[in-house]
Amino acid sequence: MSQLQAEAKPRDSTNKALALFFRILAGPLAFFLVQAIPLADLKTEAHFGLSCYAWILAWWVTMPIPWAVTGFLPLVLFPIFGVMPFAQVIPLYGQRVFPFLLGIMLFGHAFYKHGLARRMAMTVLSIPGVATSGNGLILMITVVSAVISAFVDDAAAVAIMIPIALSIAKFASEAYAGGKTPRLLEASCLATLYGASAGGMATPAGVPFNPLTISLLDQLTGYKVSFAQWTLTGAILAAATVPVYYLALRFMSPPEVKSIDGGAAYFSRERKNLGPWNQGEKNVLFILVVMIVLWFSPAVITIPGIDIWYVPPVAMVLLFVLPVNARTGEMTLDSKDFQNGVLWNVLFLVVSGTAMAGALAALGITDWLSAIVAGGVSVSVLPWFAAAITPILSHLTSGTATTSMVSTILFPLADNLGYNPAILARIIAGTALAVSFPWAGAAAATTFASGAVGFGTMFRIGIVVTIFNALIVSALSIALVPALGAFTAP
Repeated sequence: MSQLQAEAKPRDSTNKALALFFRILAGPLAFFLVQAIPLADLKTEAHFGLSCYAWILAWWVTMPIPWAVTGFLPLVLFPIFGVMPFAQVIPLYGQRVFPFLLGIMLFGHAFYKHGLARRMAMTVLSIPGVATSGNGLILMITVVSAVISAFVDDAAAVAIMIPIALSIAKFASEAYAGGKTPRLLEASCLATLYGASAGGMATPAGVPFNPLTISLLDQLTGYKVSFAQWTLTGAILAAATVPVYYLALRFMSPPEVKSIDGGAAYFSRERKNLGPWNQGEKNVLFILVVMIVLWFSPAVITIPGIDIWYVPPVAMVLLFVLPVNARTGEMTLDSKDFQNGVLWNVLFLVVSGTAMAGALAALGITDWLSAIVAGGVSVSVLPWFAAAITPILSHLTSGTATTSMVSTILFPLADNLGYNPAILARIIAGTALAVSFPWAGAAAATTFASGAVGFGTMFRIGIVVTIFNALIVSALSIALVPALGAFTAP
């Protein structure tokens, strides 16, 4: 090892230690800054609670420790600062959103593990006339990703589709362009991310902040949204944004491959190579049908005890009791899948964000913040304000953390101003998935980690689609939510 390399290693270690120190310091610094500001009409314990929230937000942004661990800070900070006793803080974490997301994530894992996602993708792409050009491939990758993301978490959908999209793009590249198609490769990966973003709006199962938004809407305003009500508007929003994403990719990263002869035959062969349906695929498809039936049944008949939160736990139990091989005792999922198939960091971030929202409401901080925002935001501006602030914040921190913060402040404000908060729920959830920065979330990070998308391209196209997405989602939500009765008022 050279002397220069030996000197560089300690320097790198020192720089990393200093960076970590300042990221850790950001939390206490935010706490003391908020604490030092005189806040009129806010009780002492509420002021401490707001300062603790600033600490949590700072650590959610700088991430010196996992998001999930940061989310449990109220259990440490609230009792010691006299905000709430521990016995009152801990019940805030018993949220119904926890088993909902747990079931959704495990289902998404099973969807990928047993190959149903790949079979679905190859079936669509093998349809004659679908995969006949580079632009056609991009469109269909976007559509298939959207369909998958409607029923599994967006990060899982991207993880499922990225290998498929890259293999498709490489086939077209090598067969029709001598392997020199960087734009086709990057457009294929971004189509997966954008398709997952569009499909994530379609159903409550699409992205983690959908159920978070629905839960906060009920918790803070009493407005309720069923699976069918959310999907009624969500499917339209997804269908409206897919063409926008496709056109952005077509004009900002046009594929080098213009025509693909024999594309359908290639994908048909790939589908045949998958062989006959295995028992795992059959089990996962059966569970998907059960979930859809249970979710949509309340729109047709009244079934006591069945609501949006009931279905994922049912699916979770079925995943572990339906056998793949009864003789060997192999089930659709096992204990290792339970450990490895769940995004635990994201899951507990959602739970802690919901808990924090409950704490802020209980302390009167939500009403206090709403009054401040109300002084500068009129009813007519409110939905557009939500559409602007949500994507900005979600690119700085996680979409889940942003959803929790913005919903906690704006839902009560809308309710007090006589504006339908269910409209804001659709807008916030529809604009919270960040796609411009690799570090903005698991879906974006997975896309960037494929190695086919450069930072400049991701940022350049991502900013454009983010702006158009915000405009389309806001305009349609304002019109569709009340027109289609996509909520139940308290």
